[in-house]
Amino acid sequence: MRRHGKIVICAVALILTFTASLCTGCTAGSYTEEQHIQRVTERAEERFLGEGSEYTGLEVYPIYNEYDELNYMLIELEPQGFMYVLIRDDVTFEWISGVGMYLCSELEPVSWMPYRVREGMREEVVDEDGHTSIYTDRELFRDENGDVIIYHQSHFKVAGIENERRYLLSIVSVSHGSGSDALIPAVKRGEQYLNLVDGTLIDYEPGMQSATYAVEHLSFIPKYDFSL
Repeated sequence: MRRHGKIVICAVALILTFTASLCTGCTAGSYTEEQHIQRVTERAEERFLGEGSEYTGLEVYPIYNEYDELNYMLIELEPQGFMYVLIRDDVTFEWISGVGMYLCSELEPVSWMPYRVREGMREEVVDEDGHTSIYTDRELFRDENGDVIIYHQSHFKVAGIENERRYLLSIVSVSHGSGSDALIPAVKRGEQYLNLVDGTLIDYEPGMQSATYAVEHLSFIPKYDFSL
């Protein structure tokens, strides 16, 4: 019995040692910004630029959170399309869960619509497949023909952002539910931020709540399908 117990203990120790060796460098902080860009670029090219792809190329950009920490990546696809990516800090058990360091916000690139918050307003939008979506407390932007504006490029590309630090600012959006996934794509303008959802300058503080700021709801689901 004692001999059997020693064998089990040794086996467990070996497994833990092997696991530790696999997890060396498993934190996001182990990589530089340039290395993250390279790693995401390689994965994105494999996922989006395969044979028969509708995309002809892509670029990857770093995105920071409200504390100026590298927290996200942006994949800009050509001729159009984009994807936001969350950088997960700890992927110690990636080999078990199959969920890696990078999580996509969607399974496929999607579009977005600029809007401003208007309490009590109700908008109906019919998509290309004839499905109707209803938006409340939002005034959607429209073109000269009265059609709702829909973008298939990222907030940053639409705004012409090139050599500025990109941000996704977390906020509790009181007018749109709990706000746990509410983020504001933004760039700095002095002491303020330019909100790229509605194009307004905002006063922002980490952890703040707001019923008037336009946001994007981006969910990063820790499942294999969303792992890049």
